[in-house]
Amino acid sequence: MRPAILLTPGPTPVPEAVLRAMAEPVLHHRTSEFGALFETLLADLQYAMRTRNRVLLLTSSGTGAMESAVANLLSPGDSAVVHSTGLFGDRFAEIIRSYGLAPAVVAEEWGRAASPEKLRQALKAHRGAKAVFLQHTDTSTGVVNDLKSLAEVVRAESDAVVVVDAVSGLGGEPLETDAWGLDVVLSASQKGLMMAPGLACMAVSQRAWALVEKAALPRYYFDWRAMARSVADKETPFTPAVTLVVGQVEAFKLIRAEGIENVWKRTARLAGYAREKGRGLGLELFPKDPCNILSAFRLPAGLDGKKLIRDILREERISIAGGQGPLSGKIVRVAHMGHIGKPDLDAGFEALSKRLKVG
Repeated sequence: MRPAILLTPGPTPVPEAVLRAMAEPVLHHRTSEFGALFETLLADLQYAMRTRNRVLLLTSSGTGAMESAVANLLSPGDSAVVHSTGLFGDRFAEIIRSYGLAPAVVAEEWGRAASPEKLRQALKAHRGAKAVFLQHTDTSTGVVNDLKSLAEVVRAESDAVVVVDAVSGLGGEPLETDAWGLDVVLSASQKGLMMAPGLACMAVSQRAWALVEKAALPRYYFDWRAMARSVADKETPFTPAVTLVVGQVEAFKLIRAEGIENVWKRTARLAGYAREKGRGLGLELFPKDPCNILSAFRLPAGLDGKKLIRDILREERISIAGGQGPLSGKIVRVAHMGHIGKPDLDAGFEALSKRLKVG
């Protein structure tokens, strides 16, 4: 049978060496052997996030990291600003509302990056905001946001902490947590970090930790204070996904060997390659401010995008993502982050070519 090819923006392919590491016998999580791996992984995450801030590990999807940020930073009655550039910015707002709060949402047209000036106006209108929630990249729209400029606006206009969803961007797009003044950066294992789903992480500054100590929303499993106490013992407060920790440490060996800046450059080159392939099929890039981790292409009018994706998966075992929300059936999203390479992209675009009757 033809091997399956993942060109989705998560999960992404897992390298063979990582799969072999995860096939080893399961470790007990209260042992020195696991503790050494856990300590190594926290240092690896600091390396990828370009930070000296405290890093915590959570067994969950990236959405769990997002919810944990809300629960650990805010209290009843707090004001918060969400600058949304797609489905996952909207998700931040939904999570905040689920805790009984009313976020101020700055909503961009899908496909456009966050406007620093719009954020400035929102902060002037909400002077007491405790936190500003941003996205590094949004895979629903294929955009990348200028976090450095956005964080500068937050610093100039408020005392709010800057919270960034880097679930898809980490390991693919340039990210400078400390240099850009990002207080909380959230991510997960299954995208640019070349691992299976199930691990989430967060880097937390001292400024943000002051809010953590005061926050009064309900939290138990997601309590960062309990996580921080456990770090001293090189463990987590609850049973971690041991096998995933082993795999993620192995994946970071590959990332460190290449160098994170070289990973960013490689991802940018693959983005250019994918867009050249798309142009050859007559496909127009959807976002005005495109990221490097994936390419979102508009489909020709009248084409059933949902059927297209289903047919490619069924007939050729290639997973390409369709559109989400209002873009459902209207775009295709081809990822080129993590372990995805040119041969994978070639296969994906060949499958699209057959159905678009081009070439």
